[in-house]
Amino acid sequence: MLIILEKIGWGMLALTGFVGGIIGLALPVIPQVPFFLLALFALSRLSPRFHRWLTSRHWYQRMVVPVLEKFHAKRQTKKRVLIKAEQD
Repeated sequence: MLIILEKIGWGMLALTGFVGGIIGLALPVIPQVPFFLLALFALSRLSPRFHRWLTSRHWYQRMVVPVLEKFHAKRQTKKRVLIKAEQD
């Protein structure tokens, strides 16, 4: 039951992001990119098949993976610093 509710929640979030992006295309005051990114994130959480498809695209590998690696490296560095500080 909880899994069904989680999927419905991610689906509603994806739909909301997509609708917000479409509205943002029609109205120049509202930005559309954050809404479309929200929809992509929610869809990738909703469907493992969509997530595999998304991460296998060449533009994703070229533009998103380097950013994620930099963020991950910074996070690992922060953890090392915290562990080092606790040991001292």
